[in-house]
Amino acid sequence: MAQARWQLSFVLFVALAACTTAKSYSPTDGSSAGGVLSWGGAGGPGGIPYTGGVATSGGNTGGVAETGGAANTGGSTTTGGRVSSGGTTAISGAVATGGVTAMGGISPTGGRPGTGGAVTGGTIATGGVSTGGQGGTAGKATGGSATGGSSATGGATSLTAAQAAAAMGKGVNIGQTFETTQNERSLAAVSAKIDAYYAKGFRNVRIPITWTEPVGGDLLVGSATVGDVNRSSTRLAVIKQVVDYALGKSGLYVVINAHHETGLKTNSRAAVLERLWADIADIFAAKDHRLLFEFLNEPHRSDGSNSPLPAADLRAMVKLAYAKIRAVDPQRIVIIGGNQWFAAAEMANVWSDLSGVGDGQDPYVMATFHHYDPWTFCGDNQGTYDDNWTDTNLSGPMDTMLAWSQSTGKGMPVYIGEWGVGWGSRYTTMDCNNIRSWYQKMDKDNAQPRGIPTSLWDDGGWFKVWDIGSKSWNNNLADCITGTCNWNDTERFNVGCK
Repeated sequence: MAQARWQLSFVLFVALAACTTAKSYSPTDGSSAGGVLSWGGAGGPGGIPYTGGVATSGGNTGGVAETGGAANTGGSTTTGGRVSSGGTTAISGAVATGGVTAMGGISPTGGRPGTGGAVTGGTIATGGVSTGGQGGTAGKATGGSATGGSSATGGATSLTAAQAAAAMGKGVNIGQTFETTQNERSLAAVSAKIDAYYAKGFRNVRIPITWTEPVGGDLLVGSATVGDVNRSSTRLAVIKQVVDYALGKSGLYVVINAHHETGLKTNSRAAVLERLWADIADIFAAKDHRLLFEFLNEPHRSDGSNSPLPAADLRAMVKLAYAKIRAVDPQRIVIIGGNQWFAAAEMANVWSDLSGVGDGQDPYVMATFHHYDPWTFCGDNQGTYDDNWTDTNLSGPMDTMLAWSQSTGKGMPVYIGEWGVGWGSRYTTMDCNNIRSWYQKMDKDNAQPRGIPTSLWDDGGWFKVWDIGSKSWNNNLADCITGTCNWNDTERFNVGCK
């Protein structure tokens, strides 16, 4: 708050001087043997969002599998998908030669942000970004992404959302760990997973956290109707250790969120979200700007039909939380999303304007969506995995989000916070080439060319890639994500998909 008052005084002083001179700017917590009930907050178990629509009923609570919900028809896509195009432009960047501005995000026609030649300290390399604002189209920046250094505390200079999006690349969720009781909550267990993915080139980690609901009897706030963070919590201490560990790895970005906040979402507790993020912003104030804050995961209501949180309510709630974070750190990257399952189409319904989050003039705002399209293939308990999904299932949600980003979003960069296939709900061993193909195409062939960073939903359960207990790879899907992995036979629909 002292900083905010100082900034206000400075602005008034500059304005006065100018006048004088001139006279005249996943739900669930569950475990299994051979399959854990966890869809990771996916785009609508038992009811995925359609493009231009909303999800049908079906979410689960307390480990109960969801029912209902229809597959999208007529080729429409969305299951949690929204795409980023463009991206906020760096305020300190240089104008690219030839008058083409490179933004760190992409244009709807497919230009990608700069790759390679990482820049330390948040400085833009040759090929840079345009100054001012978030707008602009085009551009293929050849110089780069900013890594932001490797210290956890007080690290590199601030990074814009566009710079972060250009550097985050592919990543992974630490799923079903700090938001449920499913997996071991220790630095040793989590760091092994981080190390394994980091060694394969993954450069962002999303850490889902449930704050206002008890997790194994453990509440991270003093009161669920107040939102005051319990700073002496043992679980919080481990979360802070994990955040520090991840930020200590060069170029690794970390996203923390408010995840299974059932009462908060169902009752639109604006004051609780406001207080929660005021405390979180204060607790992590000194951390490197590679730490990002995601306001509220998949804000559907627990009302029997998992109805969307009213758009006006969500905007009002986020506006309050945004103001609290900005009072602590004007340059901390914050992430906004939809109002039900984080589907691509939700973004246009909720964020028809950005007045509560900087009105498109804040270069430290990012948008997110979840991509489980089609849900009849990606979801848990969906039967066999020999669905004949198409490339449009992968690209459609991304292009839906590109349209929002380049219009109402004013070039805001976008991040796919969850994606994956719940194969473990049917099989004990992952040996389906159709699934391998989906993982191969999702990031490398679709998200990367569009300049969209991604974070795989790996929960150690039905969406398992890394085995937390044995600290080893359960299957070769991580290699598939990089674009190269071995198939069992040459047939897409091999026996492992039946």
